[in-house]
Amino acid sequence: MADSVIPAGGDTVYISELFFSENTKREKNMSERNTLLIVDDFEFNRLMLSDTFSDCAVVEAENGEKAIEEFERYKDKLCAVLLDIMMPVMDGFGVLEYLVEHNYIDDIPVFIISADTSDKSLSRAYDLGAADVIAKPFNIRFVRRRINNIIELYDQRRQLKKIVNEQNKIIENRN
Repeated sequence: MADSVIPAGGDTVYISELFFSENTKREKNMSERNTLLIVDDFEFNRLMLSDTFSDCAVVEAENGEKAIEEFERYKDKLCAVLLDIMMPVMDGFGVLEYLVEHNYIDDIPVFIISADTSDKSLSRAYDLGAADVIAKPFNIRFVRRRINNIIELYDQRRQLKKIVNEQNKIIENRN
């Protein structure tokens, strides 16, 4: 006999159905958000990071102004932003400030990848909501692991928010 749960609505739901439906939802959510925005003024750095994340779609920008354009174009598909600080036209802090002003920073992780690791820059990056700061030069294997771990945490948080919102709607409809 299969394990089952009877929710308040009365219909029997099998645990295996819950498990598989949640995994299917998670896979669908991940497939919807499978694009990385890589922002760096050096093409070599963009290429190296792009090759590292070849399992994702990648959008590139060479400065902060272009980053904001690409962010707005792909924001519903982005799983993360990899952002250099020191760039022409608009620096990475300008991009971070834009993301904070428009309330994007809580939903899409931003990783600062920069040679500038001064306490002042690190503090500013974290204060503006960066998910992590990765110092250049970096070990690409560790960078991939750190970024993937945080992307997974953000995916899980989005999924939990969605479940809570659905549950709240059910509760509101009962009242």
